[in-house]
Amino acid sequence: MIVDQIKNISMFLVFGVLVKFLSVFLESDYFFTFLNESLVTILIALLAINTTTGSVIMTKLKEINDKYGGDFSCTVSQLKLSIFEQVVLIIISLLLLICIHSNVVINYHVQAKNVLECLLASVFVASLYNLYDTANSIFIILNSEQT
Repeated sequence: MIVDQIKNISMFLVFGVLVKFLSVFLESDYFFTFLNESLVTILIALLAINTTTGSVIMTKLKEINDKYGGDFSCTVSQLKLSIFEQVVLIIISLLLLICIHSNVVINYHVQAKNVLECLLASVFVASLYNLYDTANSIFIILNSEQT
């Protein structure tokens, strides 16, 4: 479980660095301007989507439990963890955005803004992955109902 978390965080960081390098290579600040203006709003919307999706999943699990029995406490714990992760990502994005717009932080080191933007892109990718993971569980439940 911890190894998977470390693997995922590493993957998010790699994607963040790749996005930053691609933006620098193409001499485009569009993506980071977009994140500066919209990231918190997007993350809150993704939190709402994940919460709604989690409710649908829990309803289906209750139906399965009533029909066949089973213990879904681990699944419910993972859904709670997903919501918690999304809230943490919102907080991290706010802190990163504050730092990116702070002259004190940016002037601390020549690469500070680049590092912070890589982390910001990583938060965005992590949020999309969180959404994908939650949405994918619906397809798993639908697949299990069809068999």
